[in-house]
Amino acid sequence: MRYKIFIMILIFTTLVTAGEKQQLYLTGNPKVDFFGSPKSVPNELISQQPNLNLQEFEPNPDGEKSPWIAGLLSLAVPGAGEFYSKSYVKAGIFFGVEVGSWITALVYDKKGNDQTTLFKNYANEHYSPVRYAEWLRNNAKYYNNTLNMDNYKLFNPDPPDDNCKPPYPCLNWAELNKLENDMNTEGFTHKLEYFGEQQYYELIGKYRQFSKGWDSEDPNEADYMTPNQQYYDYFAMFNQADKYYKVADAFVSVIIVNHILSALDAAWTATRYNKALHASVRMEMYKTPYGYLPGARADFQYSF
Repeated sequence: MRYKIFIMILIFTTLVTAGEKQQLYLTGNPKVDFFGSPKSVPNELISQQPNLNLQEFEPNPDGEKSPWIAGLLSLAVPGAGEFYSKSYVKAGIFFGVEVGSWITALVYDKKGNDQTTLFKNYANEHYSPVRYAEWLRNNAKYYNNTLNMDNYKLFNPDPPDDNCKPPYPCLNWAELNKLENDMNTEGFTHKLEYFGEQQYYELIGKYRQFSKGWDSEDPNEADYMTPNQQYYDYFAMFNQADKYYKVADAFVSVIIVNHILSALDAAWTATRYNKALHASVRMEMYKTPYGYLPGARADFQYSF
């Protein structure tokens, strides 16, 4: 038991002491080499002994990780900086969020595109700005009796023929917008944008003043405030596309935030990696009253 304690003390001596590595000199005399005292080794014999190259066993730890490199890697690809800093779990989490967010954003963006194609095709088939302009010319004085309809040249030719199809070359859009502006009555708050523009498709389903352009509406009815179900169905189709795009935009925001958070975390992880416990272990020969004995040297260092 005492012998084991003595050996352990020898092995971990350097944990509390520091100094240069010892050099081992062998005389070739077993009594001196294994059982003699260092004082019993004649100086002339020591001087004649070649140096003994001890086999050292040291780990080959990786170098320190650069927080800048880690941050830039994760800024480009979330999780890359954590992987560089050997934080593999966090690397997988950030990269998984990145992939999942991209997939979701692309899926919902495609859904929005498909829904947009759907409601545009529906509008092109069932809505006519020419029908709306004709209704407006016939009923404008109902809302503002000061208007002189001879001042507005809405069509060319007038009346429009059946060949006036998209993009509706027979309709004078500037004159139509002028009449809408001169209505000067509650409810007429917008002007119809040119056919094919995004605002065109939004306005015809969002504001009731444009509802008389739908083919289910009665062109002889002056009241535009109570549109038919077709108007609401189209609005629901348009609104669904908008919802899809909002989901896609939300996940694009998640992607941006994920890049920033991953970059910050990677820089912090690299710093923590550099502060981690480092250990090196090697074998050395120690001079004792009983001669030279082998022992293990372990150096532990923790940086703050």
